[in-house]
Amino acid sequence: MSYHSQERSFLMLLSILFLSRTTLVAAVPITIDGLFDDWDSVSVAYTDATGDGSQADFGTLKVTNDGTKLFLYITFEDGEHLLQNNNDLRLYIDVDSDSTTGAFLPGLGADLEWCFGCRSGTWYTTMGPQNIWQSDITLRMAPTITSTAFEISLDLAFGGSVADTVQLYLQETATGGDGLPNAGDIVSFVRDQTPVPPVDPISLTRFDAGHLRLVTYNTLYGGLLDSARQNRFQRILTALDPDIVAVQEHYDETAPVVNLFQSWFPGVTWYMSSLFHGNFVVSRYPILEDAVLTTSERTMVVLLDTEDGLGSPLLVLNSHLACCQNDASRQEDADELTAVMRDWRTSGSGPFPLPDETPIVHVGDFNLVGERQQLITLTAGDIVNESQYGADFFWDWDGTPLKDLFSRHTHIRMGYTWRNDGSSFSPGKLDYILYSNSVLELGNHFVLNTLALPEAELQNLNLEAEDTNLASDHLPRVVDLAAAHSVSVDKERL
Repeated sequence: MSYHSQERSFLMLLSILFLSRTTLVAAVPITIDGLFDDWDSVSVAYTDATGDGSQADFGTLKVTNDGTKLFLYITFEDGEHLLQNNNDLRLYIDVDSDSTTGAFLPGLGADLEWCFGCRSGTWYTTMGPQNIWQSDITLRMAPTITSTAFEISLDLAFGGSVADTVQLYLQETATGGDGLPNAGDIVSFVRDQTPVPPVDPISLTRFDAGHLRLVTYNTLYGGLLDSARQNRFQRILTALDPDIVAVQEHYDETAPVVNLFQSWFPGVTWYMSSLFHGNFVVSRYPILEDAVLTTSERTMVVLLDTEDGLGSPLLVLNSHLACCQNDASRQEDADELTAVMRDWRTSGSGPFPLPDETPIVHVGDFNLVGERQQLITLTAGDIVNESQYGADFFWDWDGTPLKDLFSRHTHIRMGYTWRNDGSSFSPGKLDYILYSNSVLELGNHFVLNTLALPEAELQNLNLEAEDTNLASDHLPRVVDLAAAHSVSVDKERL
């Protein structure tokens, strides 16, 4: 017998000695958005011992599926982690339920290995290992910021057929790292072949014709004026029919943009703000004031004359914060912006007069892919550098945080707003809508992803399937606004 055959025989014998914890998984509809409430009905597949990790201490694992799509819910017991960076976490999955194929681990043969921190993986085939990226396995994760819990989905059918019973193993590969399950256990689950109920589509229509519709959109290097993409933006924006559009990443002149909007929406007068660091606002409502709010010029603000729609002016902040691993820059902007709002509200030292109870909406491409603290500062006003920027300050008029709006794609259970299949990073929520819910209520809200729309809906809306995919790497976020207590239907999550 060859050495390789002896090794296989030994591993098969070893796998018999492991305790298999097989879970009968019920297929449950899961939305990957970072809210986690839809996991409440999913039973726990494994609870790991606490205090047995070096840089990460696994907690609870839940598993469900939708056909060949696998969904995982994972918690950590030692504080917050960042899933797509700065970790040694790996996921191993035995897709064919055969311990003699794939990479040999005690108790299973891993067909798929995914390295979260290095954002790459390996699919082990009979022809040898194959390098894979996140787009190959349709990997989706939330949240994109640090957290004690994450939800993950991926398609197990990338490499071919999928067994009814699947095994998995999570490991922190650093010295003394944690494993889930612990040594001697195997987590197995039997896939439920029952299809989950289809998603309830979200209509693009306002719940009430009187609601103000705001769209926030990173148009990727001035896409509105790019002749190769301009028709796509026209179809997208006319289908959305906005009253206010907050644009990021536009570094060209803005006068042609007004002309575009006038041609796309005949008979409507559009007003354009000044351009600040690639950010501007175009609105059907007159712009009373505009200004830049931070030293970096990454956040601008407009005061809109929305008396007819809201009964008061509307303050719209439009931000494009620093990209990628620039946590320090984003935190600096968040601290300074909170201090500006505090001093504006408490002493009137802002760029223009701001009446009490003015509704506030803060939107834009926040690029939050690092520490959660930046979001806490932008919502709850928890300033990190108080020696420079002073005391904390709650953003909303009633002394509470701004509300972070979670929206779903209209036709699939996803919440990401940025996607680039050529990137090592998985799609994520980079674009935000924060609002003062003490004086504002919501109507309809959603993320538009034309790739997910049925053909009949595309034709009805005069859209093409590739429109949002090729217009920008960001998707448009849409929210309809009304004064508090005037909305008959308030859906915080659809």
